[in-house]
Amino acid sequence: MANTDNTHASPCKLQSGAWGAKTKTKVQEGQIVTITTRGGKSWEARVTQVVWSDGRATIVATESCDRPVVQPTYRPRQQDHYAEYCGYVCTVSRRRCCASNGPCHDCE
Repeated sequence: MANTDNTHASPCKLQSGAWGAKTKTKVQEGQIVTITTRGGKSWEARVTQVVWSDGRATIVATESCDRPVVQPTYRPRQQDHYAEYCGYVCTVSRRRCCASNGPCHDCE
């Protein structure tokens, strides 16, 4: 946070549910703003979108400059893992058809 000529802003909840920032100055996409909470915590963020402005205040969507953007990874759903098992008790072995017991006679 060495850059001292940044625009100052406060955190603001956007209609989408994501966190953004509110500033009293005009900002544009790509600009770096310093967001400061009421408690004194501050960080730098890059403006990704100007959501609303009336000339006196501007609300923007941001992304933190401190943390790298993490792309979500594919995690197979639990039901994908158990797709080959019916989950019923086998009429022959009397064990439940699941990943830990293995498939029943009908699923083999």
